[in-house]
Amino acid sequence: MTPMALRRLLDDDDDMDFKELLLKHIAPGLGCIIAFLMFVSPLKAVLQVRASKHLGDLNPLPLVAIIANCAAWLLYGCINEDPYVILANEPGLLLGVFMAISCYGFADLKARDLMLKAFLFFAVLISGAGIIISLFIEKDSTASLISGYTAVFVLLCYYGAPLSTIAEVLRSRSSASLYWPISIMNTVNGLLWVAYGTAVHDMFIAVPNAVGATFGLIQIALIQCYPSKKRWAPHAHQQTRAT
Repeated sequence: MTPMALRRLLDDDDDMDFKELLLKHIAPGLGCIIAFLMFVSPLKAVLQVRASKHLGDLNPLPLVAIIANCAAWLLYGCINEDPYVILANEPGLLLGVFMAISCYGFADLKARDLMLKAFLFFAVLISGAGIIISLFIEKDSTASLISGYTAVFVLLCYYGAPLSTIAEVLRSRSSASLYWPISIMNTVNGLLWVAYGTAVHDMFIAVPNAVGATFGLIQIALIQCYPSKKRWAPHAHQQTRAT
């Protein structure tokens, strides 16, 4: 963490009121904790895959999306020297790499090809954005815009998972594919980051998390409307994101 980022975290004005403290520090701090809990949620299923040496019905593609999402937001957090964005996504990146590599070896050829294509696509996109920023962009504001739009684009790809899950629930009229603790954590996490993004006037943080919180509320509503009689297993298909 650079000295400038450290000053942003600790050296606020002496007259900061509680509301400002809540929105600029407590909310994103709690968001980092909840984000870690969400990233850990597929870990049990992945460890079961490692133990049984069989992928079963676990979909490994969202694990690649976790890596891409966290990497894109780490790029944005580093460029803007935002310690909370960095702290929220670094554990997710490491966990995503561990879980994706663990599942890759037990996936069939089709799943491996999809994982490899997705990984290469996101690797080219994110590294390309980083190269353009480092070699050709001099203005900090332009660098922030490029990294922000890159992160939001990756996030839009990432939102394919919860959209497909919501569509499946509506089709089957069963919420067996949803797990209410994760839906609640998604909603609370999104609202915390919306509060932080609004407080620091960063719409790249506020707007995508507002969408994420909305998806969480929709999932909670679907769980209430279409109760499941089937016990849910902790799979990686339900969306988990940090910011």
